[in-house]
Amino acid sequence: MKTINKVLLLTDFSDVANNAVDYAIQIAKKTKAEIEVLHLISTPVDWVKLTLDKEKMFPETKAEIGIAKSKLTELLKQFTDQGIKATKTIVYNVGTQNISQFIKEEKYNLIVMGSHGIKGIIDFAVGSNVINVIRNTQIPILVVKTPLKKDSLNRIVMSSTFDEKQRSYFEKMISYANDLDAKIDLLYINTPYHFKESSEIDQMLNLFDKDCPDNTCNKHHVDAFNEERGVQFFMEKSDADLFAIATERKSKFSHFFSLSLTEAIINHLQIPVLIFHV
Repeated sequence: MKTINKVLLLTDFSDVANNAVDYAIQIAKKTKAEIEVLHLISTPVDWVKLTLDKEKMFPETKAEIGIAKSKLTELLKQFTDQGIKATKTIVYNVGTQNISQFIKEEKYNLIVMGSHGIKGIIDFAVGSNVINVIRNTQIPILVVKTPLKKDSLNRIVMSSTFDEKQRSYFEKMISYANDLDAKIDLLYINTPYHFKESSEIDQMLNLFDKDCPDNTCNKHHVDAFNEERGVQFFMEKSDADLFAIATERKSKFSHFFSLSLTEAIINHLQIPVLIFHV
């Protein structure tokens, strides 16, 4: 049974947001998922409740909305021209409403968004940004930086503590990989603070590998000072298309990676990061 059925694509029409569009197209082609494209506009008043006459009192906002609607129409055409079912949504933000609150009202299997480089996460509008989404939704999120280099997403590196408490996340990861027809690389980062001998690491990885389709997962472990450096070391030599991680808001690395570590990895990796929330 297919897992990825509906994808939410967040856009501010920037270059990095357009990079995310290309990934959303590839995912939709592979999974036959429906795409909803969302753009947020910061308005001085509750725009939804304004009459047409009162809208004239805010000409700049009205012009901005008109431009956004036109761009969304052009964006949707990129999907529909390739036979992908797509819809568009504008959320008007007056300070109390933000993207994460809107997302809670809908049901999506995946959120796709763009991110700037090492300086941080892309801002969609005042009071609402990608970090806010990452911290306030339980839906898996794919954060994209760079343009799509090839027409398929064939390999996913999953970094984990490979503790038994990660089992449900791992099963979900497999279902997403199956939808994308991608192979999985299992990656354990061995640090001085949670050091394990090679035999113990191999045993943990083998236990998880049993759940891989036909035991097809590749298994790796890297010795590093901390988790972030280990991920960077491995990914510099990897030709993977996605990096996947499960994160928990309050974590001391005993079972899951922390939210702050996840954000640091997003900032330093160039390939897309797929985040599963615990």
